[in-house]
Amino acid sequence: MLKIIGMTLEELLNLNPDDVVRPLTADEVVYMAERVGAFWKYNYAVAKEKPGYHARLKSEWHSDGFIVSKILLQFPNIKRIMANQIVLQLKAQGLSLPDYAGGIPDGATQLGEDVAEILGVKKAEMRKEEGRIVLVTLIPPGSSLLLLEDFCTKGTGFCEAVLFIKTAQPEVIIVPYEGVIINRGGLKSIEVEGVGSFEIISVVDYRVNDWPSDKCRLCLEFGSRPIKPKETEENWRLITTAQL
Repeated sequence: MLKIIGMTLEELLNLNPDDVVRPLTADEVVYMAERVGAFWKYNYAVAKEKPGYHARLKSEWHSDGFIVSKILLQFPNIKRIMANQIVLQLKAQGLSLPDYAGGIPDGATQLGEDVAEILGVKKAEMRKEEGRIVLVTLIPPGSSLLLLEDFCTKGTGFCEAVLFIKTAQPEVIIVPYEGVIINRGGLKSIEVEGVGSFEIISVVDYRVNDWPSDKCRLCLEFGSRPIKPKETEENWRLITTAQL
């Protein structure tokens, strides 16, 4: 049996996606993210001496854990492994093939391309323009679209994407599922006002703590400062090194 945990970075980066044929565990996915430098978790053990920084999410909640998909998915074999894992989970649900599949930008753009290729369906191109999700591909009315995301916490980005797409192309049928690598927020589904409910289909569930900004334990108890980890490379450096 293939053992992910314990692999060196070199071994992970040379891992053949075709050799990973079983569902991965949460510990294995997090281990891979840690080894490639894509995972950060707040260090409570040194918090009183080194309060450091913590993550401010898109939802404006604060969190003690964060994974940067740009780092994790920059390696083609790992990206393919994660795409294969999403497809495994989707097939386990008995999902009928959509007409199109696409990843919500920017984090899941290439992931969505891989999932579409594995499923054998058309790729839906999306991009961000001035903070809005734009569905570049003109999808015929009545055709179905499966949306993929790297991670899900509160579903904020997914809701925005669905509403932007339905505003621009209202006759597109968005499949009532969201495929993600890690569900870190504990949600089972996402309610999009005026559209419907979308079940979260994740490779793994890995819970991290999060709080409303005015009730954040890390701010109130330790004096840690919130920053958006993905906003700049400097922010990621700060949040990952401040407690070392």
